[in-house]
Amino acid sequence: MSALPDFPELRFPNGIDAQAFLVRYWQRQPLLMRQALPDFENPLPSDELAGLACEPDVESRIILERAEQGPWQVQHGPFDSERFATLPPSHWTLLVQDVDKHIPEIGALLERFDFLPRWRIDDLMVSHAEDQGSVGPHVDDYDVFLIQAEGRRRWRITTAPEQPLDLIPDLEIRILQQFQASQEWLLEPGDILYLPPGVPHWGIAEGPCQTWSVGLRAPAWRELADDWLAQVADRFTPPGRWQDRSLTPPLDPAELDQDSIKAMRSRIESGIATAGADAFAAWLGSWLTEPKLNLELESRQPSWAEVEVIAALKASQRFERDGRSRLLFAAPVAADAQASLFANGQHHSLSAELLPLLSLLANRQTLELEQVGSWLRDPAARRLITDLFNAGHYWLPEGKEP
Repeated sequence: MSALPDFPELRFPNGIDAQAFLVRYWQRQPLLMRQALPDFENPLPSDELAGLACEPDVESRIILERAEQGPWQVQHGPFDSERFATLPPSHWTLLVQDVDKHIPEIGALLERFDFLPRWRIDDLMVSHAEDQGSVGPHVDDYDVFLIQAEGRRRWRITTAPEQPLDLIPDLEIRILQQFQASQEWLLEPGDILYLPPGVPHWGIAEGPCQTWSVGLRAPAWRELADDWLAQVADRFTPPGRWQDRSLTPPLDPAELDQDSIKAMRSRIESGIATAGADAFAAWLGSWLTEPKLNLELESRQPSWAEVEVIAALKASQRFERDGRSRLLFAAPVAADAQASLFANGQHHSLSAELLPLLSLLANRQTLELEQVGSWLRDPAARRLITDLFNAGHYWLPEGKEP
């Protein structure tokens, strides 16, 4: 990337601000936002995007609408650079996930969406399509902001409640068998199309183009329940096995009696009751910040002593945060409880007095000495910064590493 991007401020259409958007459109209806990012200049050339798709720790796909093996073929990266030279002149798309985590400078765009909770933002996916390239008509289970970064793409959507959602069978990607558009727009650089979950849509490139997709995270209730109940079973369920020392001969040996049913249910439910609100909050924050396997941080080896970390921060004046770092914080659930910082699946329990520092760490991509200098007198703050540095959340500025 030749220069650091300076993203414009996000602008809603006339008469709409962030609050009005959330009340009137969020998870309710689509919204076309012309020049929401005015004078947007794409800082990520498509050849650099292709290079990123060749990296082993980057999740990427090529979707060919027309291929010898049949329509809508999916190929998974990492790719060889020679692969792009053999692609046809049209009807294909390159998709690269989590670009915000691999290129933190690109991830800075997500700060324009701070009217949403940070935990709701999943990733920034970038797609390059040649003329007529698309991923077919489909439906997402989550909100998405489709940002036109370069070139032009025609988006067709339908909000008709009777739209059938049957999928073409035996495909690796989910493509609707039928699609009848009720609205369409041609997006140009700086335009954004917001789509709530469940709206069928189809974007087709008109000439080469690049689209950035801000995908929102919407955990399935079953996912949450599965993991939380596994935690309950592991940490809070009483040990031992079923016992019935007061057993008497049953009237019918094949009957599952009500006393046994009630006793087993009571014992299981006691584990859930034992896991209080603080335990649930600790689990949830850790779960929400758990990274994908290909996005795990590289811990510093060997680790640095606290005095070395603080001295390095003072000497360099700042630490740069790794794009793969996911930080959230939570206030205490009770007056006498601890505050929490969640860092890529790890839970740090800290005094509530450190809440301003936790907010600063979670919200900033750069740790500036000027902002945290007063906190360095607190031993817990120094330990936390040291732990995060050694875990790989922070790095010295380029050229400052020993």
